[in-house]
Amino acid sequence: MNEAMTQGVELMLTGMGIVFLFLVMLIGAVKLMAYCVATFLPEAEVTHASTSPSQVHSTNTVTPIVTAAITAAVHQHRAKHK
Repeated sequence: MNEAMTQGVELMLTGMGIVFLFLVMLIGAVKLMAYCVATFLPEAEVTHASTSPSQVHSTNTVTPIVTAAITAAVHQHRAKHK
């Protein structure tokens, strides 16, 4: 029984070591990829479509039209998934 326990612990530690090394290599590869993307592919400038003055709103205001659209969508969703 002692020999089986020793082999089991040995196998467990080997497996855990392999998984740990794989995860360390995976983290390194992801960081390297992020570095390469940031270096070789600079962030493109974001262009906004022209908007009319009536469409420009503060982020804290919700117009009655938007409220009506949200209410209609929720009502339709609830009716469909009864």
